[in-house]
Amino acid sequence: MIDDTLHFERLRGPRGTTLTELVVALGVIGILAALALPAVQNAREASRRNQCADHLRQLGIAAQNHASAHADLFPYTATNGYDPKQRRRVPSISPHRSLLEYLDLSAVASGIDRDKDIINLPGEPPQSLDPLLAKLAASAFPMFLCPSDVPRRGATNYRANMGYGPGVFGPGPPAYAGFVGNAAGAFVYDRRVSAAEFHDGLENTVMFSEKLLGDGNPARYTPWTDYFYYGLGDILTADEAVAACGSLALPIPPHASYGGWTWLLGGWNSTWYNHILTPNSPVPDCSAGGEIMAGGGKGAYTARSFHPGGVNAVFAGGSARFINDQIDPRVWRALSSRAGGEPLGETW
Repeated sequence: MIDDTLHFERLRGPRGTTLTELVVALGVIGILAALALPAVQNAREASRRNQCADHLRQLGIAAQNHASAHADLFPYTATNGYDPKQRRRVPSISPHRSLLEYLDLSAVASGIDRDKDIINLPGEPPQSLDPLLAKLAASAFPMFLCPSDVPRRGATNYRANMGYGPGVFGPGPPAYAGFVGNAAGAFVYDRRVSAAEFHDGLENTVMFSEKLLGDGNPARYTPWTDYFYYGLGDILTADEAVAACGSLALPIPPHASYGGWTWLLGGWNSTWYNHILTPNSPVPDCSAGGEIMAGGGKGAYTARSFHPGGVNAVFAGGSARFINDQIDPRVWRALSSRAGGEPLGETW
């Protein structure tokens, strides 16, 4: 005799999914997605960080090739000024501009007229009346940008190490009231540095590191990307810069929002940084210069990135390394000086 119940089940076909089972399945999928998403994001950021390090490595190699072609002299950089001794105008030139021909950008380099300027006041975006320079200022070169930051045409995340002082003039000549940490880095204002001057060793001196681009919105102050104007006097030493930048009291202080918006110009506002504060310091950047200072003015301009835990840097010897946020401040400053004779320790 045929079982009527079994016959009924066969006629009805396979049993469908219940609402409870569907909810459980969706819950499991959601949990798996939540677990997988951070891993995917971490993998993507690791890839971006590696690409960023590769860009810096290319800059380091270009600087080495520049030195090989110019009697062991590394690239020149300066910001707008006037040399009273030599009675000459000092144009604003970034190290990046000096490296163009070593980055397969010779055609770009040959089209730049040094006698024509880009206006780059910190309170305004870079602009030029010269059509070619205006075009270059808006031209994107991926090797100058870190993929972890917001992409911006004509900008650069990679800054030249000027030492651990707030300004550009060292203790001499006597006409300048300079600080020993100024002019101590891989680059020096208005002159080329030779490889022989790196008494601490090329692989113990940072050449370029990262810095985030300004947010481009003067009505909004973003401490992580912008720098505010101290406004209470000059900043002469690294310790004075730390105190000044730690004194922020206003939620929206007078500030510069266009940092790093052009790779063409020298200056703190565009292509320089210093080692006063450690990477990604919670103390914001600040300047005593004010808006009239096209170069940015004396202050603290810190290496910063969106990479968790630190920043990339390339050394004068050509190697790129990741520098942890927790690096000892003394070691970080020692890595900025080419001839300070400071002990670095076995690890950093």
